[in-house]
Amino acid sequence: MKGSSWNKRMLALVAMMFLLLLAACGGDSSSGAEAESGEETDVETSESEGATDVDVEEVADLGEATLVTNWFAQPEHGGNYAALDEGYYEEVGIDMTIEPGGPQISATQLVASGKMDFGYTSGEDILNSRDKGIPLVAIGAIFQVSPYVLISHADAGVENFEDLNGMTSITAPGVGYWEYIKEAYELGDMNELSYTGQLSTFIDDPNAVTQGYITSEPYVLDQQGVENSYLRIHDSGFQPYSNVLFTTEEIIEEKPELVAAFMEATVKGWEAYREDPANYQDILLEYNPDLTEGLMEFGAEEQEELIFGGDAEEYGFGYMTEERWSTLQDQMLDLGIISNDEDPNNYFTTEFLPSEE
Repeated sequence: MKGSSWNKRMLALVAMMFLLLLAACGGDSSSGAEAESGEETDVETSESEGATDVDVEEVADLGEATLVTNWFAQPEHGGNYAALDEGYYEEVGIDMTIEPGGPQISATQLVASGKMDFGYTSGEDILNSRDKGIPLVAIGAIFQVSPYVLISHADAGVENFEDLNGMTSITAPGVGYWEYIKEAYELGDMNELSYTGQLSTFIDDPNAVTQGYITSEPYVLDQQGVENSYLRIHDSGFQPYSNVLFTTEEIIEEKPELVAAFMEATVKGWEAYREDPANYQDILLEYNPDLTEGLMEFGAEEQEELIFGGDAEEYGFGYMTEERWSTLQDQMLDLGIISNDEDPNNYFTTEFLPSEE
């Protein structure tokens, strides 16, 4: 997908020059109908620079767009809420709505059905969906290193993944990283429970291990006086991108300027959030009143390196590589989770990221 839109871009550039010429001559009605209807316009960006070279004043009204996250509002979503709060989506012509996710909400289903335009999900869920014939495409990865951890009680003696054998595991059913860890570290004697988002079962069982985010659950447990330790999923060898921003093939093909504008504003929002996370606590609280100042500060600090380190440090926020996606696909094929061996360029693209050269 990286080079498939060249002809569209050339046509778009010609169209933009024509529109600017009309504007210079006093014509102001050339894009009126498109702006009112919210349909795609011919305003595009150069191939090499993505969305960042479009002058905001030249972008026609792109209409309404929706983003569904993977959980209730958290620091892990901070950049998108910052972009909304600062008006960055409005600046690029998008009337944006952010819908928080939750335990009963499937972002992949909502986007696949057309009820939402963009979503958050895990890298493995992109591959699971593709395997079922659902044409989702990753357009950026918020987390270069997964924030997922396996949390145990501090006195359980868990120092490595082999130590999990014989424990009670609380994880999402069939989740790829757990299937990988069980096989890679020969964890055959496990009592497996389904993760519900609650910590009470874990707290009550000293022999339990639960999934969680490094930005959240360890802090919550500390506040409750539950001493804990954790293993990072990334360190197991299973390394999917996390909080992946995605859309559908249809939206990319029919509304590439919407995708480019969305990513331009999103990247700008994450840069603003990184600079001053405390400035956006109010909007996070507006969407999730259960948050506390301490949790938001903890989350912002813990996620800094996971988001802006790694390849993002060199190539910019959201960067993804074919190698990482290919490795993940091979692991999921080996585990029998998916059966479709597909060209990674079909299901991820960096063409809408400002950092792409």
